[in-house]
Amino acid sequence: MGSVVVLILKIALPAIGILAIWKRDDRLLKLFGVSIVCVLGLGVVGLALSVAARHTLKYDLWLYSAETALGSPAFAIGRLLRPTRLYPVLVAVYEALPIALLLVYAAHLLARGGVPGRVLAAYALNFGVGYCVYLLLPACGPGYAFPGFPAASPALTLDTLKLVAPPNCMPSLHTSTAILAYWFCRRWRFARAVALINLVLTVFATLATGEHYAVDLVAAVPFAVFVYAASERRYHAAAAWLALVLMWCGALRFGPAYISAEPRAFLIVCLVTIVGAWLYAAHMHSGWRARRAFERLARQVFERRQNAAA
Repeated sequence: MGSVVVLILKIALPAIGILAIWKRDDRLLKLFGVSIVCVLGLGVVGLALSVAARHTLKYDLWLYSAETALGSPAFAIGRLLRPTRLYPVLVAVYEALPIALLLVYAAHLLARGGVPGRVLAAYALNFGVGYCVYLLLPACGPGYAFPGFPAASPALTLDTLKLVAPPNCMPSLHTSTAILAYWFCRRWRFARAVALINLVLTVFATLATGEHYAVDLVAAVPFAVFVYAASERRYHAAAAWLALVLMWCGALRFGPAYISAEPRAFLIVCLVTIVGAWLYAAHMHSGWRARRAFERLARQVFERRQNAAA
């Protein structure tokens, strides 16, 4: 985590704890506890990734082959945005992942009709399963694998690399987290707009900073759908979307020759993956909204009958 984010958390967490104790508010106490667990959890995961960084060979060149098939968007966006004033903003957004996560949880915890338990379970699943998937195709990102990033695009060869850097590329959990934040904020117009801006900036940040290849972001969309479906207790659908993510890992590991030979077909597969996953998430959200409306109507009818009986 960046120094600015750490400073914000050092100020915000004690403030939340003091306010919770002073007001004796159970919701604030829950927010404080979850915040502590979140920070500790991310620290433990960071430690695990630092250990994995020293003991895993990196498959960055396999992901780079898919990157070149798509026209090297990470390199192009890096060259475009790094000299601009927007780049420090993108770095700050990328580092502010824990803050965004906690803000979404806090909104659901404090708002009437929120689903904080579901949000918490979704993010726990997002990081827990995501870090396991990382190790199926360990890679670090073009900023670590290629010293000349983003100025120069290296020649393509398929050799594992001995990089001492966290293998946290595939899929992009920053992107899946930002997508989940947007989906969980859909019920509030202002929060939805902020979450959408955060999602767009996160997408550009993951590429411009050299932390991810474009294909990592493609796989992040069905991975986010897997998490969202599991949080909705649609376990069969969740398993299917997770299987798709695993198929992506397998295809990138064993099919770089086919990907390089058919870049247009690969682009179409990427677009179908993104659009199909997003449409299914929209379908789930509409179903959830209909259920909430039905529950509200049933509650109103029950209350009216009770009032009439009284």
